[in-house]
Amino acid sequence: MKRWLFGVSLVLLLLLAFVGYRGYVALGRLEARVAALEERLSAQEEALKTLGSRVADLEKEVLQAPAEPLALPQPPEAPAPPAWPYVLGALVVALLLYLLFRLLLPSRPASLKPTFRTPFTPAGNIARPPGGAPRSRDGEPG
Repeated sequence: MKRWLFGVSLVLLLLLAFVGYRGYVALGRLEARVAALEERLSAQEEALKTLGSRVADLEKEVLQAPAEPLALPQPPEAPAPPAWPYVLGALVVALLLYLLFRLLLPSRPASLKPTFRTPFTPAGNIARPPGGAPRSRDGEPG
């Protein structure tokens, strides 16, 4: 039992040493990256300082130069649009709606309505002539 315990302990120790070494190498790489990023950041800071001083010099030049005050020109007044196209459009739409309803809903005078019983007419709606007898299909009484 002691042999196995010694062997397992040795393997675990070697594994722990390997993992520690890999962590140390990764830490070294990260430190190198941080150093490179810090160097890059300091170079960018110097570039920004240089640009800031150039912008300040340009602002001084611009503010010292004489210039007339800025004013926007007055926009021209737009004429009112004519109203006749809207009226004409409304009349055309009204005419088209009238023709559409006339086409879809044809009106029949009372004299042209059927007076005989159809299979679709309910029994209580049979048209009766003044004499009281129902009409036949050809319109004749009886």
